[in-house]
Amino acid sequence: MCFSVEVEKEVKKIAQRFNAQVSVADLEYFNALAVKGHDVSWVKSALNLSRKPSGNIFKFHDDEGKVFPGTFTFVMVLENNRRILKPMRYRLRPRDSETEIPSKFNVFNARLDSLENRQTWKPLFLNNHALLPFARFYEWVEHEDKKKLISFRPSQFDVMWAPCLWDYWENKEQGVGFHSFALITDGPPREIQEMGHDRCPIFLKEDLINDWLSPQGKTKSQMYRTLKNQEDVFYVHDWIS
Repeated sequence: MCFSVEVEKEVKKIAQRFNAQVSVADLEYFNALAVKGHDVSWVKSALNLSRKPSGNIFKFHDDEGKVFPGTFTFVMVLENNRRILKPMRYRLRPRDSETEIPSKFNVFNARLDSLENRQTWKPLFLNNHALLPFARFYEWVEHEDKKKLISFRPSQFDVMWAPCLWDYWENKEQGVGFHSFALITDGPPREIQEMGHDRCPIFLKEDLINDWLSPQGKTKSQMYRTLKNQEDVFYVHDWIS
């Protein structure tokens, strides 16, 4: 599981690094939702939530760039052969869901070995592919008989990137809709496993980014080969708590 990630706070830097463009239309729409989101009664009704949220749920990362499940951040897709950055929520809400999936279910990480057998991921794999750039990821692990928060980052890179699956949920009657995504994870390298964690976001080779982002016409075997073709990195860790 990837509990949270730390992203670059200035989206222009990410756009420049990956030769991408920020979708102005999507950003303006999100900003309008953020204004309406202050009305928690409206949010409860529009999103068909079981209770009113404690605050505005249409928000980006915190001041440190941390993105938690339920937080929005910029995620990369390919449109008309151009890399586009769009606001998406880090926790998938399927397009056909009448209500939010209960929090006890992990819909912010998609295991590589479940892409075809879990109903949440199956319609998105080979169709709705995205990529998340981030600097490090955080996990809770057992250490010295306590739960402690640890972060991992690749020693050779200032930024890493992970393949994602995305969907778009919409309530047309209430005039609200948003993109959401889940990171794809695989088994960990030895240095992460030794620190007590059993998953790791996939870190694609950079020259395969567009290959992942354009799945149409490709076979499952081709996509799995892409996902298995990862950057050769060593992860260093830092204890947070």
